[in-house]
Amino acid sequence: MLRSPDMRAVVALAGPAVILALSGGCQQGTSAPPPPASAPPAATLLPPAGGAAPSVAPAHVKLPRSPDTPVHPTRQPLDAAVLGRLAAVEFADFEREDQGAVAGVVRFRHTTRSRPHLAVSIVMGTCGTGCPPMDLARWTARRDELRGQLPRALRDRPDTRFEIGARAVAGAPAIYTYQLGYAGGRDEHDQPSADYTDAYVLYYNDQVNQIRVMAHYVDDPVGGLPKFLAIAPPEDLQQLAVAFAGYYLRAWP
Repeated sequence: MLRSPDMRAVVALAGPAVILALSGGCQQGTSAPPPPASAPPAATLLPPAGGAAPSVAPAHVKLPRSPDTPVHPTRQPLDAAVLGRLAAVEFADFEREDQGAVAGVVRFRHTTRSRPHLAVSIVMGTCGTGCPPMDLARWTARRDELRGQLPRALRDRPDTRFEIGARAVAGAPAIYTYQLGYAGGRDEHDQPSADYTDAYVLYYNDQVNQIRVMAHYVDDPVGGLPKFLAIAPPEDLQQLAVAFAGYYLRAWP
């Protein structure tokens, strides 16, 4: 199963949500991808200079758009050249980060240039020894395994939300999870710290190739679940994940 690391951050931010809009198409075509980016920054967010969070204004973010055509199952594993080409595509309103490639799998991230920062972390590759079918009952049975990807401090909190469901992406059956949790406290240096998650994750595979698209809030923690819901509501995260998943699935050869 495709996974991503836990998130941990420090300090606080207050600001409105991002306004999402579909663009007229990919900002840069896959036929001539840019060179790979340098190593991505660490996952931990540090406080800005002086400890004060900057002000944030609403931002219109153009999402990738692809032809309104159904996805067709692939017949052979995606090779390294195809994976590299897809991972190198860039979009004007997002900064792209390479996150490594191993054994037929690529990892990369697109993060909004404007704040609040929302990221789309993508893991894409072959099924290898096998992928679970897109059957909700089968995925629901793995609830504990999926919930185990939450930051440890959030897994057993009664106010942590974790949902599993089924939906279609580009006409293909997919599984999604939504997770929301926050735990504030102080670190070993008696500084404010927080574990948090606010993410919508899409899973799809056709028994040959697979993709995991995680749309998540990656800016500073905002001090409580209602504030996360106001700044990065699940509807916005879902829209991000579906747009990116549809783009890449339709680009599979």
